[in-house]
Amino acid sequence: MSSDDIRETFLRFFTARQHLRIAAASVVPVGDPTLLYVNAGMAPLKPYFTGEAIPPAPDLCNIQPCVRTIDIEDVGDRHHLTFFEMLGSWSVGHYGRERAVELAWDLLTSGFGFAPGQLYVTVYAGDSRRGVPPDEVSAAAWERTGVPRDHIVWLGEDNFWTAGETGPCGPCTEVFFDTGPGNGPAYQPGGEFDTAGRYIEIWNAGVFIEYQRRASGELEPLRFASVDTGSGLERMAMVLQGRESVYETDVFAPVTAAARAVLGSAAAERDVRVVADHVRSAAFILGEGVTPSNEGRGYIPRRLLRTAIAHAVRASGSPSGLREVASAAIGVLGPHYPALAAQHGTVLALLDAEQRDFGAVVRRGLDQLAALGTGPGGQVSAQDAFTLHATHGLPVDLIRDFAAGRGGSVDEAGFARLQAEHRERSRATGGRGDERDSGPGPDGPAPAALRTVAASGPPTEFLGYGQISATGRLLALAGLDGQPVTGLAAGERGLVCADRTPFYAEGGGQVGDTGELTTPGGSAAVLDTQSAAGRHVHLVEVVRGELRPGEAAELTVDAGRRRATARNHSATHLLHAALRQVLGPATRQAGSLVAPGRLRFDFTAPRPPSRAELGQAERLVNAEVLANADRRTDVRPYADAVGSGAIAFFGDSYGDQVRVVSFGGFSAELCGGTHVTRTAEIGLFRIVSEGSIGAGVRRIEALTGDAAVGWTLDRDRLLADAAARLRVPPEQLPDRVSALAARGPRRRPAPSGPLAGPGDVAVSGSGTRYVVATSPDGDLPGLPAAARRLSGELDALAIVLLPGAGNGGLRVGVAVPPGLAVALDARRELDRVLAVTGGRGGGSAVFAQGGGLELTDPGEVTSRITDAYSKT
Repeated sequence: MSSDDIRETFLRFFTARQHLRIAAASVVPVGDPTLLYVNAGMAPLKPYFTGEAIPPAPDLCNIQPCVRTIDIEDVGDRHHLTFFEMLGSWSVGHYGRERAVELAWDLLTSGFGFAPGQLYVTVYAGDSRRGVPPDEVSAAAWERTGVPRDHIVWLGEDNFWTAGETGPCGPCTEVFFDTGPGNGPAYQPGGEFDTAGRYIEIWNAGVFIEYQRRASGELEPLRFASVDTGSGLERMAMVLQGRESVYETDVFAPVTAAARAVLGSAAAERDVRVVADHVRSAAFILGEGVTPSNEGRGYIPRRLLRTAIAHAVRASGSPSGLREVASAAIGVLGPHYPALAAQHGTVLALLDAEQRDFGAVVRRGLDQLAALGTGPGGQVSAQDAFTLHATHGLPVDLIRDFAAGRGGSVDEAGFARLQAEHRERSRATGGRGDERDSGPGPDGPAPAALRTVAASGPPTEFLGYGQISATGRLLALAGLDGQPVTGLAAGERGLVCADRTPFYAEGGGQVGDTGELTTPGGSAAVLDTQSAAGRHVHLVEVVRGELRPGEAAELTVDAGRRRATARNHSATHLLHAALRQVLGPATRQAGSLVAPGRLRFDFTAPRPPSRAELGQAERLVNAEVLANADRRTDVRPYADAVGSGAIAFFGDSYGDQVRVVSFGGFSAELCGGTHVTRTAEIGLFRIVSEGSIGAGVRRIEALTGDAAVGWTLDRDRLLADAAARLRVPPEQLPDRVSALAARGPRRRPAPSGPLAGPGDVAVSGSGTRYVVATSPDGDLPGLPAAARRLSGELDALAIVLLPGAGNGGLRVGVAVPPGLAVALDARRELDRVLAVTGGRGGGSAVFAQGGGLELTDPGEVTSRITDAYSKT
């Protein structure tokens, strides 16, 4: 069977048995802070199993892309992968163990044609400490289908499935394929069951979701039991195609061939497999709009790519060529995931950047590893391993493989201790969260409280697309902790759910509506609107009387705020379309904020836009505003909408039917937000700032309507004032400024203190004033004060180099003057410098410093920094 045949056979089998086929979700989870990535087919469906949301049908099926790193050390063997496709079926509170076993056996033997004697099954042996008994029901069901008793294996922890530290869980029964005596001895009842060699798991035929695992580890019974099944497409293809590993199947062979061509015919098979797996996985993640970074979700693709680069350097001496591997992966996956195919150029650009930035670093790291001279019986020390990993980015498994290849080892325990200490220090420094323009603030509800108050009752009927005022009935009231209350009195804040509402709940980048709620017994200000489990949750503050459950209520949205938000949301769609016209179709939204006062648009693009290109995009948007195009809203099948050119976004979860918002022939996007009726309602669109916020991601801040008009008039006054000070008409101001600039910068007196010979103040490609200076004596304790003094005296971003500081290395300090503190962040500017020089660092928004630079020649460092800043 080809992989396409396997897909079709699986889906046809379950849909013929009344399972509704649902669309796959993004691998970027929505509303689930417990996961970085969707790691199993059931992960996006967890609210169905806990009763927080109602499924579209009790029995479901689909093919879900997944990313799982828990087994990353095993990648390179016959069947472990980082990215894989999961064939899944579910029954939510409907059928149980017996039916799940019957369906599994029918599909495997009749649908896929397995010989019964080739299959073994495992069942849960029980755990008295957890209070979970042995799964006798599944074992009996397997026997009834004809599975011999000696092919039923009782296992412990391996057969109790959890989606994470918390969440739905339960015992499971799995099916294994016997790959034959060439891969190990046959299983003997009561003996070891070899799941790594001879017996390959091809289907988790039933996770019986009966419990909710709490953070304490305690299991709490769910209100109803469900069934979750999953089969890895790649493993199933390996078995049905008679291959020795997943890397030889039709779904993987082109990627493996590309990796082998890049690494060379002499490369070790494990190197080829790791490169094929990691580049394929990273390509899919990058195609979802995630960009590589040093923390959070972006750390996973960076880790994968850097591991692949390290293996490529070790095998072939060069980090280049991985784009061919990524192209092969996209070629195989693209027909099934059109959004990935559309992001081909963006994926390759991000991969190229990682190769460029990391290739030289890993080569030096491998040289240092070789210099350690580990021989037979020798050991790479914990400190050496940690330095190679943390400073040079060498993957731990590569260090381990290198040492083992010479008969040595790594101090694993010591390395783990140093890594744990590093994590604790990093955690103690904290992090910066993104700002919000509105919302409940410090007195608002936690996400858990929202889920609690929304856990029961029907989904809310949303009326806000067509009206801003409606009558509804209060179904539930709760305190800010989510616990039910019988009433909310004047002065109290709480959470309210109604059966119907015109209030838009925050989502898709758009902030939640505010307004007022009135009942016969009282009235309240609606401070924010959020959603959970399909219900709109209103954060209210009672201003008069008392609110009680069951009362009729008049719900009225703040009309002016809604109109301003709609202007900014529609302008965001037009801006996205304009940027794709100007910068190319690889440009893609990577996040947004749509608020009444402004819009923020994050995007990835093949290159930073020039000022002229930003102006062109701004003109395109305003041309659409003047054209007064109608907004059109259609509800269409997802495949039809995307196939016709409508844009879908990373991290968003779509059903089979989607809402498409379009403006003339200029813009069409999948969107659930509120919008203007005609584009002229936007009034005016102005871009107020643009810049980098991380590797490969840029941000535009913009205004519409009255705010855009006010900003434009203010800028006009500033222009007139500047012209008056230079005694020229405004239209001659550019020539006057050019004439002044041609005289050359005026030298200021050299700053006092340890700094000497700072260069002239320069202007970066994005308009930032900056200066690079060197301290001749390497006065490390005085670095912060000296850098701040220099930045203040020159009113410019100061980048200060200290040769000889810190054990003969080179340190760098970055300071932001008060005049630029709004536009610049020293930590972000330090990251830009370290991207050129290597090293690590941190600090505050006004001063940051780093060390361990790969380059130690101040002249070369200055040259590279200047070159980088001249471009962006």
